[in-house]
Amino acid sequence: MKIISWNIRGLGSRKKRRVVKDFLRLQNPDVVMFQETKREVCDRRFVGSVWSVRNKEWAVLPASGASGGILIIWDSKKMSSEEVVVGSFSVSVKFLLNGSGSLWLSAVYGPNSPLIRKDFWVEMADLFGLTFPS
Repeated sequence: MKIISWNIRGLGSRKKRRVVKDFLRLQNPDVVMFQETKREVCDRRFVGSVWSVRNKEWAVLPASGASGGILIIWDSKKMSSEEVVVGSFSVSVKFLLNGSGSLWLSAVYGPNSPLIRKDFWVEMADLFGLTFPS
């Protein structure tokens, strides 16, 4: 299984999405996790503009204005999702593995503000509880 996790620092420009798409075509991952997409909408057209795999599914935490945003995309012919959990600071997907149980993958983007940092750590503890012992 090949996983790419990338703090992309924005996927707004067409040129950047083309570079990302070309890179992913060369790497041929099973799962791609983007942090800091800075996108409020991640529809089929947008997802297709960053990854050319024909059979794909995704889960998204939209950006708040021009900050944050998480997107996990996976090849649905290779990976089957059983559960998706979208929090305030994370997106987690439980994948079924052929004959060997399941695997949780989480993409996280933490807050810069000390005022909400406690909320972030509460969410991380909740994710740990949800995914333990996987």
